[in-house]
Amino acid sequence: MLIQRRFTYLALAAAVSALPLGGCVALVAAGAGGGAVAYVQNGGVANFYAYYPASMNRVSAASQAAFADMGIRYNGEIRKSPSKYLLEGMTTEGDTVRVTLTSMATDVIKANIRIGTLGNKSMSLQFQKLLSQHLGLAASATAPTSLPPAQDNVPAEAAPQQPSQETIPLQ
Repeated sequence: MLIQRRFTYLALAAAVSALPLGGCVALVAAGAGGGAVAYVQNGGVANFYAYYPASMNRVSAASQAAFADMGIRYNGEIRKSPSKYLLEGMTTEGDTVRVTLTSMATDVIKANIRIGTLGNKSMSLQFQKLLSQHLGLAASATAPTSLPPAQDNVPAEAAPQQPSQETIPLQ
């Protein structure tokens, strides 16, 4: 709550400080203030994720069905690796939808969704709810335990460290 107030004050200060400025500079400053407010109202984090105890192909198919239920135009799927798929779509408002499916363990998939530039919490939660319905499985905010994925034979100490993402679990 304190952080949210801080961002709101920051946005207000940016808008007020832009008043004496003219032309494009005032427009850019006001836009930055508006962006900060949108960021705060959205929870400040653009990605939402949940874990599902299912296979990659099953979660991919269910994600496509959830896209259809939400009126999201499905643009396609990119298989970045055997354990990571990227599904892309477009909302009727023109926002890009990206769902990253990552195999965390045998039959444990992390579904990470981002809608638009700053994310859309309500649509992301709706997607996760529909995905759960299509799978007939409850989503989990924590990864269920299972065996390591069969396709990833790289020892943990040899695997490159990935930068941490700013994501929050399904709530």
